[in-house]
Amino acid sequence: MGTPVQLVLLGSPLLQQAGVSHALPFERSSQLVALLALRRTWVPRAELAALLWPEQDGKLAHTNLRKVVFRLHALPWGSALEAQGSALRLVAETDVLAFEAALREQRLPEALALYRGELLASFDAGGSEGWMRWLGFERERLRMAWRGAALASLAAEGDAAPAIALSTRLLEADPLDEAALRAQMAWLARAGQAAAARQAYRRFVDRLADELGLAPGAELAAVHETLPVPGRVAAAAAPAADDGFIGRSVELRRIAALLERGECRLLCLIGPGGVGKTRLARRVLDEQLTRHEHGAVFVALEDVESAAQLAGRIAQALGLARSHGRDPLEPVIAALRERDLLLVLDNFEQLVEHAPALDRLLQACPRLKILVTSRTRLMVASEWTLPLEGLPFPDPEDSDRADAFDAVRLFVGAARRVAPALDASAEAPAIVEICRRVEGLPLALELAAAWARVLSCAAIAAELREGLELLRAVDAAHPARHASIEQVFEQSWRRLAPVERDALARLSVFRGGFAAEAARAVAGASLPVLGALADKSLLRRDGERLQLHPLVQQLAAARLAGTADAERTRAAHAAWFHRWLARLAPAVEDGERSALQAVDLEFENCREAWLFAIEQRQADALTTSVPILLNHCDYRGRCEEGLGLVQAAVDSPLAQADSRLQALLLSKASHLAYRLDRYAEAQAMATRALALVRPARERPVRIQAYNVLASCSLRLGRLADARRFYKQALALAPPHARAHNTAATLDNLALVEKRLGHYDEALRLSHESLAQHRRIGDSAGVALCLNNLGALYLVLQDGAAAAAHLREGLAICERDGLPGTLGFLLANLTEVALRARDDAAAQGHATRGIEVVTTTGNRAIHCWLQLLMARVAARRGETAAARRLLTDGVRLAIELGVPTLNTIALTSFAEVLEGQGDDGAARSVLVFARDDPSTAAADRDQLRGELARRAAAPGPEPPWPAIGLAELLQRIVAEGADGYAGLLAALRPTTLECCTATHTAR
Repeated sequence: MGTPVQLVLLGSPLLQQAGVSHALPFERSSQLVALLALRRTWVPRAELAALLWPEQDGKLAHTNLRKVVFRLHALPWGSALEAQGSALRLVAETDVLAFEAALREQRLPEALALYRGELLASFDAGGSEGWMRWLGFERERLRMAWRGAALASLAAEGDAAPAIALSTRLLEADPLDEAALRAQMAWLARAGQAAAARQAYRRFVDRLADELGLAPGAELAAVHETLPVPGRVAAAAAPAADDGFIGRSVELRRIAALLERGECRLLCLIGPGGVGKTRLARRVLDEQLTRHEHGAVFVALEDVESAAQLAGRIAQALGLARSHGRDPLEPVIAALRERDLLLVLDNFEQLVEHAPALDRLLQACPRLKILVTSRTRLMVASEWTLPLEGLPFPDPEDSDRADAFDAVRLFVGAARRVAPALDASAEAPAIVEICRRVEGLPLALELAAAWARVLSCAAIAAELREGLELLRAVDAAHPARHASIEQVFEQSWRRLAPVERDALARLSVFRGGFAAEAARAVAGASLPVLGALADKSLLRRDGERLQLHPLVQQLAAARLAGTADAERTRAAHAAWFHRWLARLAPAVEDGERSALQAVDLEFENCREAWLFAIEQRQADALTTSVPILLNHCDYRGRCEEGLGLVQAAVDSPLAQADSRLQALLLSKASHLAYRLDRYAEAQAMATRALALVRPARERPVRIQAYNVLASCSLRLGRLADARRFYKQALALAPPHARAHNTAATLDNLALVEKRLGHYDEALRLSHESLAQHRRIGDSAGVALCLNNLGALYLVLQDGAAAAAHLREGLAICERDGLPGTLGFLLANLTEVALRARDDAAAQGHATRGIEVVTTTGNRAIHCWLQLLMARVAARRGETAAARRLLTDGVRLAIELGVPTLNTIALTSFAEVLEGQGDDGAARSVLVFARDDPSTAAADRDQLRGELARRAAAPGPEPPWPAIGLAELLQRIVAEGADGYAGLLAALRPTTLECCTATHTAR
């Protein structure tokens, strides 16, 4: 046998061999592997089949088991699965076996380290009743063994930190485990965390009463009574816990860690108004009460303006008598000099000039710590800062798990206070948009949620797209300073110097962030001014870039609108980014990673500059920027966005009056339409572009248009037209033209020759194109050439060469971020895996590919991948899923009208039929596809390979019924739900007659 196999079954299942780990997905093959590994002996096939396929009759269950075993044997570690007559076993080491051995030999630390989680985590969704019964028994047996070992370990001497962590794991497994809680409370008390022990006890008591109606045991209550209770400042100093507090767990841990450090005595939570500084400070105070001998005190300062008032407000919170001395801070110092206390000062921004008083307090009171909330840095030497931003919010694709994000939870909770019937799951996309538009700002979320009493979430999101009028309080729940987002911003605006106000207003023209260099050039904002705005929580740094919160950007833009500065600033912004794009043109054309990433960051600014050029009729700017825009959108899979921008320019009065500009824009738009599989639209645009230019002029326009016409012809199976158009494009490229165009056209010609079956010529052209792309350093072109070469080697039945080229191309796309080509590579790698019978790899490549092309909008690859996934599902015995995927894929293939997709569709149909046991009909479909006149030579050779891999029935091929290609495809879509009964009825009698006639003749 080969390299030993090891299985990790506790927690998320893994298979390890030769240092490589493979995740075991929840599927029948993984269930079989896990079951055999745990049994560690020969298991009858009948028992396995009944456990894994209880809903199927014995014969079909045994057939499915045979298929699973066959696929497992084909894997690199498949030799570990042994068969002996009617029984199977798996020879493998497991962490369960090691765990049980460690327990037997009393090696408790090793056993506890091995128990990473419950047995076969996530292997219970959708399992059969028999599987779930077996899995439940095994899980409980192992969990109880682990619990015994854990409690024994907690009873021994050791360090507090790992003991507390272990007891926490026990309580996560069973929140009502009283023995685990007793151990945790004892270790917390030993570590000086009596307050945490009391909190754990209170949570346990509440849960025990709620769920079981019981009181805690006497032993647990006795442990609670022994916990020490430290002294306190007057109870009035501690505010009530805020039951509406949501999230901020990361910030709370960070604040606690900073306050634990001896050198951090003045910590300032800084952030814009409405970010939740006060609420967070109150929660910190609640958690810190028991960590300071004399507790904590909260001091609200929103209406305090002077140093004397500051000292008086602190004294009042401490319960001190009113002082009439010359130094109002002295009584405070006297009261706090010997106290271990946390002083929380809320809303300090208007008192920043008096911040040195805090240094004086800290110097005189060595055990004092101060937590401050402010929109502005304090600018004193002892200050530590922790910037706060909005709550985490989901991306649009996270709508199905939006409730895992704190911003969503806050919005939904606030909305349900005024609209209890709110169905958050039904309105998830709109809620996600709301959270994204305000970037998780808590005050904005609460103000928006208040409108749920009269508006749907979709309507609230639509209102926010139009402006900020909704973000005003409609009741008295918020203080005056938080009555609206405008009011919050106004408070900050008033505290800015004139130069800071001017800079902030001009910075509002940027979208999605900006570099300091651009801020200086466009807004005249020097580094000191940018720093001052950042110190006042109006600007934040994100890596090397600067960002305005979207709400700040809108409110600052309102201050710029209508001023003499407004148009000048917009013009400076547009000019800057058009020049910036021009400098990047060669690098973007060659797909250089750094250049593409730079445009990614500035895409929204480039969009604004483009729209400004359309509005201001700046033909030169559009002419310069459109090639860079096209290349970036092409490489990054943003073709839909790019087409929208170019089409806006095509439709503008400027382009309608300027035929040369219109032709250029149409040629670029036609390429993007082709990428989106809109072939008729692309051809019409390219044809219009050619009609607008003179034959002897505008070579770039003509080259682009001919390439698009050629590519559309290739996709639609018009190979002679494709070759003619590509050669016209190649002939137009002058010797001094950039080698990129020549290399790309050679690769395209190779595709035509491949489709015609001229494989030697295709290889020659493709290798020549690859060499040219490598020579000029065009990594994007190299990746596309490698994909096309890999696909060519697939036709030539050279799987090893295909895989090598495709993997190299995949690495380039992953390194440089080229989703357009990545989709092709993943589809071809799926084909490689299917031929190698590596269905798991095929599923992985196809699933990832679907994710990529869903983003890029490439419907042809989406169709291709759906059809390949149908084959994977058929091989796995997932008949219903295979039919559904096939139906969706064939429907899209019909819509697109691409002949190659028809061939792929029929190949997938044949495999689905084989999965149903209709092998004869499957072969007939493949023969029909091979012989259909519309099938290209390369597709015909691929079909010959498929037929060669299947055993032929004796005698001649049965005749095909009177069903044409178009009808066949339509019937595959229409009859999927009933297993293609009508089609099979048309095919089977013919097959039977042929077989009978052949038999009689013999």
